[in-house]
Amino acid sequence: MRETKIGINASFNKKIKSVEDKVDMFLKDQLTDIARTAVDLSPVDTGAYVTSFSYTVGAGRPRGKSSANKPKYQNKQSKRDEGFSNLMQDLSRAKDLEGVSEVELRNRSPHADDVENGTNWSKTQGYFVFAQIRNMYG
Repeated sequence: MRETKIGINASFNKKIKSVEDKVDMFLKDQLTDIARTAVDLSPVDTGAYVTSFSYTVGAGRPRGKSSANKPKYQNKQSKRDEGFSNLMQDLSRAKDLEGVSEVELRNRSPHADDVENGTNWSKTQGYFVFAQIRNMYG
């Protein structure tokens, strides 16, 4: 019987770990950029739409706030910051994204289709937030 032992250099394992860490960091940076873009492109009236974005990473329920009976003319930047913070909380729940095969950005606001496509609206043709994100990030 013949045997051959192959030693694995410890520095090789460190290099692999370093590459994995860089990929994870790149992915989180990309998802952060997408989150910022989503909230910056979103219209703000009551704030329900912009605060209804969520990322699917592990457990958690999708956000879907209604604008019904909410005060209008909310502070745009404040609501956008709240929406961005929600998305960052979603990402923070994922310890690492190495084992994640798919991350979905979604908006479960009851009027999300109206905002996106102008469905049932006479005031605008839509804001096309998701279409713009797809064009920018693929």
